[in-house]
Amino acid sequence: MLDIEVVAIEGLDAAIIGTTVRNDREVLAYDYDKAIAIIMAKGHTEQYAEEYLAEVTSTEFDGAPAFVYLDNDQEHYGSSPTIGLTVH
Repeated sequence: MLDIEVVAIEGLDAAIIGTTVRNDREVLAYDYDKAIAIIMAKGHTEQYAEEYLAEVTSTEFDGAPAFVYLDNDQEHYGSSPTIGLTVH
């Protein structure tokens, strides 16, 4: 078994949806909206949560996680998944 080190953001484990590759390195992928909801559930405003994630995503470092905006509207994308599009 191969161990891969990834950077995780404390308190946002429930927002992890998998991994992706960023700058040739496997990193954690977070559901952006779920991350916002988690931060707000801790008593912060939506504005604070959005500013916090904006700061986190604007800081580039080796292994920085990715935030994904999910749109589950099947009508918009059609009924079948796009071939070749995966989240690990």
